[in-house]
Amino acid sequence: MARKKKHEEHADERWLITYADVLTLLFVLFMVMFSMSVVNQGKFDKLKESLSKSFSGGIMEGSSSPIDQGGADAAASPAADNMSMAIDANITPAFGVNLANSSPEAALESEQLKEAKKAIDKATKQAHVSSSVRTSIDERGLTIRLRTEPFLFASGSAALDPHAQLLLAPVSKAVRGLVNPVVVEGHTDSDPIRTAQFPDNWFLGASRACAVRQALASRGVSRARQCVTRGDSQPVANNDTAEHKAQNRRVEILVLRINDTRPSTP
Repeated sequence: MARKKKHEEHADERWLITYADVLTLLFVLFMVMFSMSVVNQGKFDKLKESLSKSFSGGIMEGSSSPIDQGGADAAASPAADNMSMAIDANITPAFGVNLANSSPEAALESEQLKEAKKAIDKATKQAHVSSSVRTSIDERGLTIRLRTEPFLFASGSAALDPHAQLLLAPVSKAVRGLVNPVVVEGHTDSDPIRTAQFPDNWFLGASRACAVRQALASRGVSRARQCVTRGDSQPVANNDTAEHKAQNRRVEILVLRINDTRPSTP
């Protein structure tokens, strides 16, 4: 009887082993949770600052990218180097285009068009032909206005003058790297023309536009695929003096936007 009673007492104490195991596991669990809740505030502040600069489009001091912190210099595109994923609502409009609330793609495109405009203005000024070139940027894109005389065409002709390269070479160099579509428009003054080759000003404007388009394509502007005639329907000055008529005789090269600059409506 004594042996049986002693055996029953040992059997009743087995639950203590399981209970101790459960307590040990709970202790380990609480220790893990406590260690996860403790944050090194110094390291957290550095991480927060790094992420803030990276996602705001900024570059850390001494770094060429948000990842590289070694202070190495890296060459970058001027357009991409100055871009930010967040467009400031108070940003000064560039050439009449308001970029507030525009997409990052539209803002980057505007910077690229701006760089192309600067390159054309600089090159034509150095070539002393800037009086025959006028560039502007608006909602449509980059407009390059070329007076037909004295460098592009002779009066009543659609054959490119040998001096046309003074205008077309810098234009081609500036825009051939862009992915934007290019349209060439031919404009004339109001003086009527009636020849076997050109029955009216519409034909003359079309021939001149297509001649310039072909010249751009031969210089690597693969996106120049359309030539349009406006005839004398869109003058930029009154056709009342010889100088005003000369201003209306022009070819306009339009580098059209791909991205809409208008703010999105909810």
